[in-house]
Amino acid sequence: MVGFQEVFRCSGIDERRSPPGMVVPLGGDNIVALIDPGRKLKFEPAHALEIKEIDAAQIRTRVIQVRDTFSEPDIDPQLKAASLPAIFNGDARFFEIKGRGKIGFPGLVVIARSANKTMEAKLQVAVLPEIKIKVAFRNVMVPGNGGAPAFHAKNPCNDQPELLTMNNIWRPQANIRFERVPSDRVVIDDSQASVKQELAKALGMKDTSLATFPDVIDVEKLKGFFVKHKVPGAHLTIFCVDKLFSNGSFPNGSFARGLDLAFICSQRGPNTSAHEAGHFLGYYSKSATKPWDSQGHTLEIDPKTRKENRAEDIKMLMRGEAPGGKFRTTSSRSSATSPASIRRANRAGNPPGVDGVRRVVPRTARNSSASQIASP
Repeated sequence: MVGFQEVFRCSGIDERRSPPGMVVPLGGDNIVALIDPGRKLKFEPAHALEIKEIDAAQIRTRVIQVRDTFSEPDIDPQLKAASLPAIFNGDARFFEIKGRGKIGFPGLVVIARSANKTMEAKLQVAVLPEIKIKVAFRNVMVPGNGGAPAFHAKNPCNDQPELLTMNNIWRPQANIRFERVPSDRVVIDDSQASVKQELAKALGMKDTSLATFPDVIDVEKLKGFFVKHKVPGAHLTIFCVDKLFSNGSFPNGSFARGLDLAFICSQRGPNTSAHEAGHFLGYYSKSATKPWDSQGHTLEIDPKTRKENRAEDIKMLMRGEAPGGKFRTTSSRSSATSPASIRRANRAGNPPGVDGVRRVVPRTARNSSASQIASP
């Protein structure tokens, strides 16, 4: 069947849209496959884009290499599902698309026509300038044996791989780049009277002498306690603790709405930080619904039972638990956003999303409806 398809997963191609959508970074390029039996289709000129057919053998070799990598027996099943590219037959042609200038959502329509000028396939291409978001990671420390600081988490956070994963997910699909803000560990010494008072107030305890820093962090009660420990200059600060409790469950991570901070815990997955960043971006989205704000996910609800549909696409980043890495572009954008406003937000030290961060939507999955995260 004629149509455009993604070549590599989580690369900025949303083939489930109608027509399919594609994100190209301003100053960069992206690759898309065109299924073209007979190899007769030609692109209608799109002067704002540079479209070049590339060697199919080279792309197929890369696809096989990626498939081999993610077919190893020790690869996590969800990571495999989110990363394993499709196999293409001889009907597939591959094109590199570059943008000559910014093209906002829903994007410029690229049309492939047959020799008799019949329109056979369409692709909407958005060319997006880069948005930079500064993020800091802080491992929480508590008094250990002999009073020496010890990690609260059994599985402490290493910010470099966390940041790498966030950028591997967000840069290809939305041209959003996370920059690390250097930060130290934060020590919570609950033997100090002032700390006991703060904890007692947060936990609703009358006797401050009994207040201790808990093993399980109740996000709703303690999020305010962490505000003063945010890292100056960071748009988002992520704290790593051992266990979390939030809204009646024990999540891998949690975003504190309106406070520009999030938590990840020892049981986190490889994409948990990227998922919580999605909530951060959702909070600052210019979308009227902002479904990713706070606890919003790509959750599907059965209309009859009103229960969650657990048979979802595990590839999706904004699912409710154990997130994958995929999301989809929307067909609309915020008119309030421009590169200049993004730069002003960065200079002011405000989250870029105040002016609208690139708008994106998870394809379809465990936790809610069409969501937007940003749009330049």
